[in-house]
Amino acid sequence: MNKTIKRVIGGTTVLLSTLILSACGPASSSNEQEVVLNYSIWDAIQEPGMKAIATAFEEENPGIKVKVEVTPWEQYWTKMEAAASGKSLPDVFWMHSNEISKYADNDILMDLTDTVDNSGLLEMDAFPEELVELYQSDDRYYGIPKDVDTIGLWYNKTMFDDAGIAYPDETWDWDKLLETAEALTDKEAGVYGFAAPLNRQEGYHNFIYQNDGYVLSDDKTTSGFESDKTVEAVQWYVDLSLKHHVSPTQKKFSENSSLSYFQSGRVAMAYFGTWMTAELANNEYTAEHADVTVLPKGEKQATIFNGLANSVSGTTKHPEEAKKFVEFLGSKEAQEIQAENGSALPAYTDAADKFVEHFNQFNMQAYVDMLDYAVIKPYSKETVRWENEENQAIMPVFNGEQTVKEAAPRIVKNVKQVLEMEKR
Repeated sequence: MNKTIKRVIGGTTVLLSTLILSACGPASSSNEQEVVLNYSIWDAIQEPGMKAIATAFEEENPGIKVKVEVTPWEQYWTKMEAAASGKSLPDVFWMHSNEISKYADNDILMDLTDTVDNSGLLEMDAFPEELVELYQSDDRYYGIPKDVDTIGLWYNKTMFDDAGIAYPDETWDWDKLLETAEALTDKEAGVYGFAAPLNRQEGYHNFIYQNDGYVLSDDKTTSGFESDKTVEAVQWYVDLSLKHHVSPTQKKFSENSSLSYFQSGRVAMAYFGTWMTAELANNEYTAEHADVTVLPKGEKQATIFNGLANSVSGTTKHPEEAKKFVEFLGSKEAQEIQAENGSALPAYTDAADKFVEHFNQFNMQAYVDMLDYAVIKPYSKETVRWENEENQAIMPVFNGEQTVKEAAPRIVKNVKQVLEMEKR
């Protein structure tokens, strides 16, 4: 009896062991812990497009999930600085030209050079060369271009039609802009022909380059406000509101933005970057009444261009997965998904058509065409600091308290001090 029981027990033991072993095999692979990557962005309008890219990546990379997190621009960099100090940055996140030097030069970002060099997905030649260089430090890659933007002249078609004025096009120059703005300004009705707020990228920096001036010297040692060409261009821009009265004053812009004026039919023309397209398309008024074209020229054609990049935290707990995701973000497939969703004009040149097609109610080709003569947004290691200095010194000009020529020495002095500190 005992022998029979032992055989049964033994047989049962063997059977159970076999079942356990066979169960453990697939269980260990199906229950492997899933890697979750945090992907941080600042634009809620682009969230659907970024999620679409994440979904495509997840389908091609089982076992990796991407969580898209939106933090508004106003809090984004404060949050990033705190996270960097605590070594708790998101695995992958949007990087801006104003901030890249600070993060890349302090070992906060992962060096992506090997990823780029060994990638079968990335084609760095497909991106604008200056944009690629923008996110490099000492010839090492710390960001993969995400998108590119230029500045366009938006105009109210209905206001032009009612006034019997032809729509603006590539033949326009500054004189034509002023002439038309004067014709479309109705002071009694509180309607202005053009919006000229204190804004660099969507405002007077474009006029500086169109007048053959500059914002920073090529060697990044001094401000362009020591140039007569720069001073002349900015004064022309300021005079649109203070002398010609075809634009709201800076005081009025402190109460209502240029976008608010444009979307309420109180401004006939305004400059907006590519990144504003979705907002203009989603607004019922501008969707019906607005369109866009290239910027008017001064001595030459010019527009500021910039672009974001995707970077990886140097302290991510999932370095291989994060590198794989950032590589995918820069691929043609992901760039096309971004364009098809209308998130942004892709940095990948050959994917631009899909963005143009997405917003076919507007002349989006104008943004693409301007890349032929676009000037990279001025930057240095301490871009935010010298921009703030320029902004503070030029404020009295926009308030009508000084001319640009009177404010220029202070701008040159303060910007130069910041640039000198960078080189220490």
